[in-house]
Amino acid sequence: MVVEQTRAQRVTKNTFYLFIRMCLVLLVSFYTSRVILDVLGIEDFGVYNLVGTFVVFFGFLKTALTNATSRYLTYEIGCGDEKTLTKVYSMAINSHIILAAVLWIVMELFGVWFINTRLNIDPSRIYAANYVFQFSLLTFCIGIIQNPFHSLILANEKMNFYAILSIIEVLLKLGVVYLLLLSSFDKLISYGILLFIVSVIIFISYFIYCRVTFSKIAYIKYWDKSWIKKFMSYSGWSLLVNGADVCSLQSINIFFNLFIGITANAALGIANQVNSGMNLFLGNFTQAFRPQIIKSYAAKDFVYFYKMIFSASKMSFLLYLLVAVPIVINIDFILGIWLGEYPENTAGYLKAIVMFYLFDSFQNPFVTAVHATGNIKYHQIIIGTIKLLAIPAMYLSFKFGGDGVTALLIWASFNIVCSVARTIYMKYLISLDLSEYFKQVIVRIFFLLAVVLPLPYIIVQGLGYGWISFICSTLLSAFLIAIVGYLIVMNSQEREILKKMPIVKKVISVLSK
Repeated sequence: MVVEQTRAQRVTKNTFYLFIRMCLVLLVSFYTSRVILDVLGIEDFGVYNLVGTFVVFFGFLKTALTNATSRYLTYEIGCGDEKTLTKVYSMAINSHIILAAVLWIVMELFGVWFINTRLNIDPSRIYAANYVFQFSLLTFCIGIIQNPFHSLILANEKMNFYAILSIIEVLLKLGVVYLLLLSSFDKLISYGILLFIVSVIIFISYFIYCRVTFSKIAYIKYWDKSWIKKFMSYSGWSLLVNGADVCSLQSINIFFNLFIGITANAALGIANQVNSGMNLFLGNFTQAFRPQIIKSYAAKDFVYFYKMIFSASKMSFLLYLLVAVPIVINIDFILGIWLGEYPENTAGYLKAIVMFYLFDSFQNPFVTAVHATGNIKYHQIIIGTIKLLAIPAMYLSFKFGGDGVTALLIWASFNIVCSVARTIYMKYLISLDLSEYFKQVIVRIFFLLAVVLPLPYIIVQGLGYGWISFICSTLLSAFLIAIVGYLIVMNSQEREILKKMPIVKKVISVLSK
């Protein structure tokens, strides 16, 4: 029990570091997004999102290899085999360099042709789109090579450094906005160049930190084909879901461009930025619990493994609701304050996107558990197939006169099917007790949802959009999530561990005086 509390406290401490990071990143990102929209204008903002979309289209390859790297590094740390860990780390760097080179060549050959001949971009902005593509591609390749260093830091749970560097990165991007305001050069091209410079600075920082901090597992001149095969096999199966996710997201961008227009891409870009901010909460917590799940599986500590999955599922949902409810209910007010004027249908797009990620929020621990086992083949086939089926469904929706919100709701509905299929599959992969999971997690989190949503919504409808209704609905939703989460969603063991956290002890001490 003491060991479990220590591990739980480590997760909480890391979550705290990442929470501070998230708050600062979120505030600066929202400010810079507004300024960028004003500086670039809706047309150039849409062009940047569209061209960036094409580069990210190949990001599923990067994500697949990153998943393999993160899994093997974390697993070897859990096993305590330092020699093997050094070999895995070195081969991970080699593999990422090879992937970056290959993708650079492929995208140079195909990307320029596609942007200049197939995308719906104003002819007067084609030259700028090409410059943005080149610098976005270089930034993307640097990000690939950076991934092994990033994975090593997270596998060792050095969240304090990760949080600090993330804050530095967002401050640099704030500096980019300031320089854009001063620049007399083409704003769109300048934006691409400056973001590339930021990526170089962050890469150097990751490299130096890993070199100094993890000297015992530093990069060595090592080559072993067997590890390439392991990475390729693992990454190959990861590609099914990662590729399906990227194909779905980028297909949505392309469908919006073809059937609605570049303004819809700008609206979708804004909606995705708001959702990305909300997902920072969820992503931070995921990074905090992911190493614990993989390490407990590697150490064959299955009691803690199952406890961590159940607890992480509930906490992920709580954290996502904490941010999503006040934003979704007050979205028109928030967009008006944040951006002033914004593209039509932005609010509708965001609400549909939130429905998609609502189910992802409590499914993330299952995804981590799948990667912990290393047996990802059938999971990837099942989930990847369902996700890919969403693409023709969305296309048919547009062809028969559907709008953007309808397409996004179709996309979200397929993700609900994925959640059901994944949960059932867990019974066979990790011997999950479905009835216990249903009682301990599903019933509790959806009871929370049913209690939290109505009252804040009634307040906003009654008071109208404004600062008073925003503050009241936000405070009420946070209060309801905290109370119902503590009393109903958490079990007795989770409540006891929470009470023993230093920060909670201080709050209880203050309230009891």
